[in-house]
Amino acid sequence: MNEESISDPYATLALAVLFRAALDLKSKNPARVSEARTWLQFVGLSWCQMLGISEKEISTWVASNFTLPPNAHRNWRY
Repeated sequence: MNEESISDPYATLALAVLFRAALDLKSKNPARVSEARTWLQFVGLSWCQMLGISEKEISTWVASNFTLPPNAHRNWRY
């Protein structure tokens, strides 16, 4: 991602939705986990592509079961 897309409010919103879905994968509610996984696989990944996230980064994220790095939210610019 480049600096321009990070400052775009729509890109920020999309990242927030992706982040929320990734967090929902750790929910104790199996229905929420299933819904988040399905959304990430069928919609979220295309959102990543539209945001300019590389195929390699997306593949790595999928291979790691959509896990987030520690304190991922601290890397965002508000």
